Amino acid sequence: MNALASTLQSPRFRRTLPWISGLVLLAGIIAFSIAYFGNTGKKFQIEPTGNRPADVVKTPPTVPVDPKARRVAGEFLVNAMTRKNLEKAWRISDPEYRSSVTHKEWLAGTLPGVTYFPPKYLVGATFKVDESHPRQIYLRVLVIAKPNAPVRSEDFFIGLKAHGTGKNKRWLVNYFVPASGGGIVPNVG
Repeated sequence: MNALASTLQSPRFRRTLPWISGLVLLAGIIAFSIAYFGNTGKKFQIEPTGNRPADVVKTPPTVPVDPKARRVAGEFLVNAMTRKNLEKAWRISDPEYRSSVTHKEWLAGTLPGVTYFPPKYLVGATFKVDESHPRQIYLRVLVIAKPNAPVRSEDFFIGLKAHGTGKNKRWLVNYFVPASGGGIVPNVG
């Protein structure tokens, strides 16, 4: 007797055969149901609920970066990251942005998302415009460390929001987070 015939006639195989057959049957039923019935989801049209036109969200136009916003971003970086003048950093930050800390905590150096950067290792900063609209601007900023400094250059996203209009328009920082998670980039040589 060969091995196949021996396996087919073994008591163990005969006990498991109904289970194997049941699983094959179940798989066949599932495959048939999917093939025959397919997607039973119904397509539907959204019907208007009134006679007024639908609200459409429009992307605000792209505009050049307001020089005042650029200056505020630079002042925030210098004063907040180096902890040079935390009171000034508080004044040029949006109340919603700083709402997670008290004024006292802010002045003690607890700033949301802003890491300390020792001023003696700061060479400067450069930025790239990510988005620029009439009332909101997002910049990607690279803070550059001196070569061979014990700290590394870092990049961040900073957002500015316009408050007021016309001559009373002023920009406040409302967003500041490291780019790409930790935001660490190689030293600039």
